[in-house]
Amino acid sequence: MKIRFLPIITLLICIISSCSIRNEENKDELEIQAVTDSFATQYYCWRFKDAARFSNQDFQQHLRYLSSNVHEADIKELTSSSATPEFSIDKINIKNDHEAIVILKLRNIYQMDSLGTKAHLIDKTTHKLILNKNNEKWEVINIE
Repeated sequence: MKIRFLPIITLLICIISSCSIRNEENKDELEIQAVTDSFATQYYCWRFKDAARFSNQDFQQHLRYLSSNVHEADIKELTSSSATPEFSIDKINIKNDHEAIVILKLRNIYQMDSLGTKAHLIDKTTHKLILNKNNEKWEVINIE
C-alpha cells in the first residue's frame, strides 16, 4: 500500500516546490515595484532626502550631491509649475536573485541644468533604474 502513495507524494512535492519558486520570483517583483514606486515618487518631485531611503549608500551620496546643488531658481521653477511628474513602470527585468533593471516611462519631470540656471521641464523620457538586493532588501543603486 505504501508503494501506491509514493508517486502521489513525489508529485505533490514537485508541485509544492515549483510553486515556492514562483512565489519567490513574484515576491521579488512586488518588492521591486514597491521600491521603484516609492523611490520615483520622491526622486522626481526632488525630495532627494526621502528618495535616499530606497537607495544604497553609494547612491545616497549622489543624492546628497544633487540636494546641495538645488538653487533658488530651481525651487521657484518647481513651485510655480502646474506640471505634475508622472511615471509608470514599463518593464522589470530580474537578472538574478540580487540584480534587477526597471524601465520607467516618465512625463513632466524637471531635470537639473548647469549650476546657476533653473531646471527645465522634460515632457517625455525614459530612465533605467538599477536595483540590487542587499540583506534581503531591494535598493536603487543607479539611474541611467
